[in-house]
Amino acid sequence: MQKMASLPTLCGVLLLLSPALLAQDPAEADTAQKPNQTRLDQGISGIQDHEVFVRMADQLFVTAVDYPAFCRENTDKRRGELRKQVIAELRQKANNSWQQIHSKVKELEKNESIRDLKRYFVVNGFACVASTEACEKLSNHKAVGFIYRKPVRNLPQLAQRSIRQPQRGRQTKLMEDAIEMWDKCAQQAFDPEGVSAPWNLKRIQADQVWKQEKVTGKGITIALLDTGIHITPSLISALWRNPKEKLNGKDDDNNGYVDDIFGWDFGQQSNFVVGDGRGHGSMCGGIMAGRPVDTGKKKIVTGIAPEARLMMLRGMGYIEAYEYALANGASVISMSYMWVNVPLGNWRGLYRLAHEHMTAAGIVSVGGAGNFANRARKGHQIALPKDIPCVVAAAGLNKKMEKARASSEGPCYWSDVVFYKDYSKDDPLQKPDVTGFFTDYPVWINFRGRFGRFARNVTFEGDDGYGLIVGPGGNSFSGPHAGGVAALMLSANMDTPAWRVIEVMKKTCKDMGKKGHDTVYGAGLLQALKAVRAVKKQE
Repeated sequence: MQKMASLPTLCGVLLLLSPALLAQDPAEADTAQKPNQTRLDQGISGIQDHEVFVRMADQLFVTAVDYPAFCRENTDKRRGELRKQVIAELRQKANNSWQQIHSKVKELEKNESIRDLKRYFVVNGFACVASTEACEKLSNHKAVGFIYRKPVRNLPQLAQRSIRQPQRGRQTKLMEDAIEMWDKCAQQAFDPEGVSAPWNLKRIQADQVWKQEKVTGKGITIALLDTGIHITPSLISALWRNPKEKLNGKDDDNNGYVDDIFGWDFGQQSNFVVGDGRGHGSMCGGIMAGRPVDTGKKKIVTGIAPEARLMMLRGMGYIEAYEYALANGASVISMSYMWVNVPLGNWRGLYRLAHEHMTAAGIVSVGGAGNFANRARKGHQIALPKDIPCVVAAAGLNKKMEKARASSEGPCYWSDVVFYKDYSKDDPLQKPDVTGFFTDYPVWINFRGRFGRFARNVTFEGDDGYGLIVGPGGNSFSGPHAGGVAALMLSANMDTPAWRVIEVMKKTCKDMGKKGHDTVYGAGLLQALKAVRAVKKQE
């Protein structure tokens, strides 16, 4: 979308970040900063309480050189093996560090110096609300590597919050309707014959992948961090479903989430992820995995990977959502948020480490590069988390194959972030990574919802109040193009490590603009057929 703000300081644009893999050589290790002596972030002084993240010293990757070194050393390993190995190591490190610091934490909790503590494993550490004195005491513990202070109040809260019991009434009825609809149509196989693909899918070769390679995204789960999904057959039938959970008010699988049938809302701590009041998630999910719909004249398919599954995760920027996706088998994460013109400081490093760990464990993270070409200066148009090297950021073209005027441009910098310091003004990170399409193709809306005002170019209007229109635009939609292509690639060869998927995705793009990778189009326009064939050769 052109602009979406779900928090006062949050500019949300569905972005696709692509890892600038193998960014650094071990010989360049001196460019990666070690933690400062105090291990305390800026701003932890004076104020009584801070929301902080205590990063433990024992991480799979500590500095900027460790992630690319891991990729080089494990290039021949299978993604499934790596996933088990990495998750097990992350959990073990988290448990070991907790044993070392547990008594100190309990002491501080007892005297009420810290509260609302929540542990994490995707980054070994814990979030809490802590006094300045408690932060200083924790920073002196040998097991602690660094203490991040949340720099802006309206960023996602990482400290512990209470989980709401499932609401009854209308929300329960919508969940029941979604389950009934899923039971009726989710198992229908996709047949590319007799379906019509919109122009955007054809230009990235998605239809050729279905027909020539018989690859449709089957077996791949995409975690969609967005606003939810409309209750219409094309989208509900695409949903991932938790096989161990029932709609009964109980935590059947003992994962800490009650009735998480189709995913979880981490912003509201609720199981309610269907019924998309904003519509943004439905449009993005439909681009990646929308099933065919019969318009009466023809069958239209909007999904690049029309047999992939969508795991619905509401709440943008919650590291807890990353862990849920990792623990429940997601292979792709599509993100719909970006913090532009927000002073994040070292907080960026927390998210970079989380994404590096997830990529090592087999998840391809994607999102749009942003819509800030006219609203932010160069070097600041692509922001967290799309400015992370191992996240795919997608720029946007219009139907005429011209750059969308709002599409954000690179480069990006990391020279002022503790533990990294690897992309400076002299040697910046070349973002965006790839290019998709910005607008002018069918997307799903609720005609009675907020995007009903765009309903001038109606492609299809169903009896249930939902349908397809042409009109809304933004790099929120470019990002899902990369997510759909990643799903096709992984469906073609599930053994491909996530960083190789990203590398091949970029190598097979159609060059745009200046020759080679540039800060307007990245590697160029996505080419799904070439990418799928390239990963198939690696089987």
